[in-house]
Amino acid sequence: MKIAPEKIPVLPAIGQHWTVTGKRDVAQVDTGDYEMEQHTYDSPESIQCSLPENGEQLIRFIGKEKDFKGIGEGKARALWDELGEDFHKVLQDDTPKTRKRLRKLLSDDSISALFEGYKKYKNLSHCNWMSNHKIPASIQQRLLKHHGENSVRAIKQNPYLLIGFGMKFEDIDLLVQSNQFKNKLINNDPKRLSAALEFSIRKEVEKGHTYTSQESLRPSLLKLLKDTELVSLAFRKGYDKAQYILHPETGTYHPTAQLLMESVVAKRLKLLASKTELLDDRAKAAYDSAKNELPYEILQKQEVAVVTCLDNAVSCITGGAGTGKTTVLRTALKAYHQIGFEVHAVALSGRAAMRLHESIGFFTSTIAKLLRDEPIEPSQEKPNHLLVIDEASMIDIPTMYRLVNHIHPSVRIIFTGDPDQLPPIGCGKVLADIVSSQSIANTELD
Repeated sequence: MKIAPEKIPVLPAIGQHWTVTGKRDVAQVDTGDYEMEQHTYDSPESIQCSLPENGEQLIRFIGKEKDFKGIGEGKARALWDELGEDFHKVLQDDTPKTRKRLRKLLSDDSISALFEGYKKYKNLSHCNWMSNHKIPASIQQRLLKHHGENSVRAIKQNPYLLIGFGMKFEDIDLLVQSNQFKNKLINNDPKRLSAALEFSIRKEVEKGHTYTSQESLRPSLLKLLKDTELVSLAFRKGYDKAQYILHPETGTYHPTAQLLMESVVAKRLKLLASKTELLDDRAKAAYDSAKNELPYEILQKQEVAVVTCLDNAVSCITGGAGTGKTTVLRTALKAYHQIGFEVHAVALSGRAAMRLHESIGFFTSTIAKLLRDEPIEPSQEKPNHLLVIDEASMIDIPTMYRLVNHIHPSVRIIFTGDPDQLPPIGCGKVLADIVSSQSIANTELD
């Protein structure tokens, strides 16, 4: 088979059974001792893989396949003798009852290895079904890895759910028309209309928007549904299903997920913005100490920026390259450190995080790593925390939503960056909107 490895359900191994259909080239190959007929499939139409069903083939496969670590042919044969035709049924579910039965033959480590190895193969029937229905292998793997067998059952009932896994509406439409779904789903089926609307909304979100208008959505919907009545019906069904919220004053369409994230972020920032006049005598002394450590005199605008950071629970330091943002941030963080704050400084990329570390002298990490770590919570040993987000112009709403859910409401935040440069890849310009709202303390350096 001439095909990319990520497009097949599992990597080929001796003992597996494969069924391949599609255009093929047949050639006679002389191996020396005998002549072999070689079938080559270039971009096969359908690929299926299954485990051997009969005893001897299955025993040899498990004994040699590296996925079944620590189980040789001897143990595999003993398993077949014990389980027989129930072999596949027993290994479908890792339960205490099943483990008790297997413990007669295997150690606990070998039992774990057996289930771990079998896990890779038990979903093959689902992969084969999805391959037959032209669902890309990359989507198959994501479905089974993150959502399990229930997701496949749900897709069998409603294939338009594949929109949520990155499949195009047009491709799903073709899938439905050419397969077993044809008699179940008709053109005006609510599932189809809802999917068309979701796909159209997603296209707007991919442009960076967190809301849109009917004028923007209608052409996309008409292209997908090819019927004005179906387009109108899709809008009604979408409203009923709360796929979007219609703003009563502006008439704008707000996708529910994006609106929820915006609301959570706005609520947190509003809470922090209400905490002002925090520059007490202790903070002033810490600032004076940090300022005196500088090898040069700080400019007046920079001094205002440092004081603003210390005086507010959330603040911004903005400006172009070379305007002194690093000086302000380094001075503010030294002061925060002196009054007992734990500093968490992050940037989107590893390279940006490294540059930030070199600039401020504090430990830094990527946002992804921070989100993998334990949430930031105050403790008896470390009651005060500060989050610094560098190059904040690149932060979109989904990322900011995850950040505010990862930190305690008492954690202070400093944004730094240039709102006129490096827009985010995802939807929502967090820093630009914060600055333009004038609701959060911001010092623009020039």
